[in-house]
Amino acid sequence: MKITIHLPVTPAIKKYLVRSLLKEKQDYILNIDDWFGLIVINMLEYKGSKHYNITPTQEEKKTETFDIHLSISAAHKNGFTILPQYEVAIFNIVDRMFRESMYKSALINKNNYGIDYQTTINDILDSYDITEEEMTYDAIKRDFDRKKEKLKQTLYL
Repeated sequence: MKITIHLPVTPAIKKYLVRSLLKEKQDYILNIDDWFGLIVINMLEYKGSKHYNITPTQEEKKTETFDIHLSISAAHKNGFTILPQYEVAIFNIVDRMFRESMYKSALINKNNYGIDYQTTINDILDSYDITEEEMTYDAIKRDFDRKKEKLKQTLYL
């Protein structure tokens, strides 16, 4: 028997998680051998005593859920619920990882091969089947422009 946690995410982040984690499997089973499993397992708990707020982002766009399955024994060891503030934290972590990876690829491709930022970003979005409605290029460009210089410093470009 398994317990399922329904993590609210945007359609774009769901596609990223499905492509990154599921491969040929149909369901994501919590696993501490991958980066996402390590994040989630550390945020599981029983009915909690920790109460603090994280500012939610993109709440109106979270129209999908990413289902996380865990065994009863894992739930007994680690907990079986994710508090709302942890749902927000997990989403923010995954969204930031996805965007920074995409931005770093765009910077590397521009520096090493002269490929326009937009081409790289659009190719990455296409590879995850993320549409313009799910994640607009204009919003990505504004975010990229804000973070570009800081990311360049981390890449030795």
